[in-house]
Amino acid sequence: MSDMPKMRLAGLLAAAAVAAAAGLAGCASHAAAGLAGCASPASSTPQSPTSKPVTLPGTATPSVVLTPLGAQRIGLETAPVSAGPGGAATFPYAALLYEPNGQTAVYVPAGTLTYARHFVQVDAINGGQVTVTSGVTAGERVVTNGAEELLGVQNGVGEET
Repeated sequence: MSDMPKMRLAGLLAAAAVAAAAGLAGCASHAAAGLAGCASPASSTPQSPTSKPVTLPGTATPSVVLTPLGAQRIGLETAPVSAGPGGAATFPYAALLYEPNGQTAVYVPAGTLTYARHFVQVDAINGGQVTVTSGVTAGERVVTNGAEELLGVQNGVGEET
């Protein structure tokens, strides 16, 4: 083999080694950031679901049950519903969800790591507060962080939370 083909082969091998190293570094940075995208033995291992829809006795609408890991992953937070002007229920705007048909809803804790969707009738939105005429009452709590993920589980969007 002449020197020119040997140099070309050496260059191709060096380029392949650099590309492989860059790919591995990309996988490592994805893994460090908690992102999917690179195959690994751990990613092919079946994992237990972190959420599931369930129908509670006496209800027609399914609720969502989370594992502690599921609640942690979505950063689930709740806030109290308070009595606003005239005794109307008031809560943070972050809890309000919009269904595809325009109907409004919130999630309310229904037990340990269990959350039920309540349809609400919005009376007013003032700044960061929502006042409703039905659906929740003062003293209840509403999910303010993670409600979109609960709705996704309930509606079958995605595989897990």
